Amino acid sequence: MKRILLLIMAICMAAATGVSAKSGNTLKNRLHTADQDTIVVRMANGATMILHLQNIQQLQAFQNYSLDSLMRELNKYVERVDKMESSNKESKEMTVTFNKSQAQDGKAEQVTITVQEEDPKTGKVSKETHEVVINKNFKIKVDVEEDGENTRVNVDLPSKQERDSLKQVKEEQNYKATNFGFDVDLGFNTFTDLDNTPDLKAWGSRYVSLNWRLRSQIGSRKSPVYLLSGLEFAFNNYMFEDNIVVQDVDGVTVFEKMPEQNFDKSKLTHSSVNLPLMALLQFERENGKDGFTIGAGPFVGYRLGSHSKLKFDGDKEKDRDSFNLSDVQYGMEGVLGYGGLKLFGKYNMNDLFKDNRGPQTSVVSFGVRLFL
Repeated sequence: MKRILLLIMAICMAAATGVSAKSGNTLKNRLHTADQDTIVVRMANGATMILHLQNIQQLQAFQNYSLDSLMRELNKYVERVDKMESSNKESKEMTVTFNKSQAQDGKAEQVTITVQEEDPKTGKVSKETHEVVINKNFKIKVDVEEDGENTRVNVDLPSKQERDSLKQVKEEQNYKATNFGFDVDLGFNTFTDLDNTPDLKAWGSRYVSLNWRLRSQIGSRKSPVYLLSGLEFAFNNYMFEDNIVVQDVDGVTVFEKMPEQNFDKSKLTHSSVNLPLMALLQFERENGKDGFTIGAGPFVGYRLGSHSKLKFDGDKEKDRDSFNLSDVQYGMEGVLGYGGLKLFGKYNMNDLFKDNRGPQTSVVSFGVRLFL
């Protein structure tokens, strides 16, 4: 129990900025030049703890660790550790692991303490080795040596190179070349042949697509080249201005103006399922977040259903029909963005209506891509 509390006090005092140094303000300067220096902490009970530091960065690095959470976790299990230590007097090694799932605050700390003692019959000073793993990326090795009332604590922190190496190992262990994702396209529709088609209400002619993505990285883990495929469920809305309605006249779809009627809403809607295939270049920033993104590729789809809708004088009329819309659609789509902002554009290369069964016009959709 005493040794565990000493470890707790050593980590707390090393993290504090108000510890008493052996030579005051000159410590920082010496740590930049000397091979090793110490911080001496004198406790109220007369015990002495000495922290051996190679440089000032080792002392400053303590502020990067979530020590408050670590202290709460250790205090929670001090009684448990003391009981295990008392019941294993003959053992020369004892390991206790505090799993992160047992932490009340839910933070991702995992603490492993290994105690090793030399045989007391040899007369050697007892020694303990403690390994504290915080956030699974950083390790602090603490050696505690007791000699009477004096306690020497050696703290060994990983170098930046070691921390970067640990981070790289973790990334490689979790790396998957192919990942699933989901995003939503929100935007607007317009016709390519504006002379032979009615004017559309911009805010009413909405485009919505629910997209399940299969994203495969091509080449190494650092490669910016990806292949994007998946499944899209798209909904196209075309809301007409000037009391225009869509009708079937002798097997041909026409847009007819009805000036004698004042429509609150007149629109044509169709849904489709699409299969895209896009080549994507996605670069990362230095902080690991998404940087510049650009991609383009073809898509092919099939119409699932369509209907027209009229709203006037408080009444609603809905007519479910094909309206001679093309069953198969194909075209090109692209994406451009930076960070979390992505813009998409989609161009249907085939006509919206079947040959000689309606106006010869295609559809362009554009808007924002949201990652959920």
